[in-house]
Amino acid sequence: MRISALIIASVLTGFLSSIALAQSVEREAGPLPRFFPHQETYLEIEAERRTHFRLTYTVASEAGIPPSEIEMWYEKDGARVSFEIDERGRITHRPDAETLADAPSVFINQEGGGMSLNMQFEATLPDGPNYAAADLNLALGQANHAMREAAGVAALFAPNFRTLIFVFDGPAPSATAIMADGSTRPLTAQENRVVIRPRDRAMRNLARIELGEMPARVLLDS
Repeated sequence: MRISALIIASVLTGFLSSIALAQSVEREAGPLPRFFPHQETYLEIEAERRTHFRLTYTVASEAGIPPSEIEMWYEKDGARVSFEIDERGRITHRPDAETLADAPSVFINQEGGGMSLNMQFEATLPDGPNYAAADLNLALGQANHAMREAAGVAALFAPNFRTLIFVFDGPAPSATAIMADGSTRPLTAQENRVVIRPRDRAMRNLARIELGEMPARVLLDS
């Protein structure tokens, strides 16, 4: 695995564009690690140092085929193991290090068009919809530490995660920052997202944030 790719490929698009199917088929699409870039590197991090972030992978059809009609799988010990793609196209099944090392072939079944694969850093926060500032900062800190460690001498060019983006299924709810002295301030909300940068000077005394509902996911960004 080339570490340089980890630095520049937080988002991979057109990764599977060579897979174009004109009709419903079942075909071999490539080895498993190709569909989970950098997951092996992530799993090499000590478990206690990746408690608050993970890598997530989302597939999409360039022909507009809904995720419910996209099937991807591999075989292990004679059994079919599905990628378990949810309604957003996110792959919810994550193979372990041993399975990735075995590199079984992945098969795909979809009726038309190519595909894209998108990799993102996602926070895994406890509790919710209220979150302690310590957990927000830990998610950012762990992701940044992992990135610098993987980058080695190229760490100077690695992205610096400073932002958490709370994504909701519908319009963004009310969102409030609670400061250590008890004062409050509204958080930035736009369409279906709430954005916070807990390490900014204005948030240095942040105690927690309170959201009107649970987010569908929490993304890490620069």
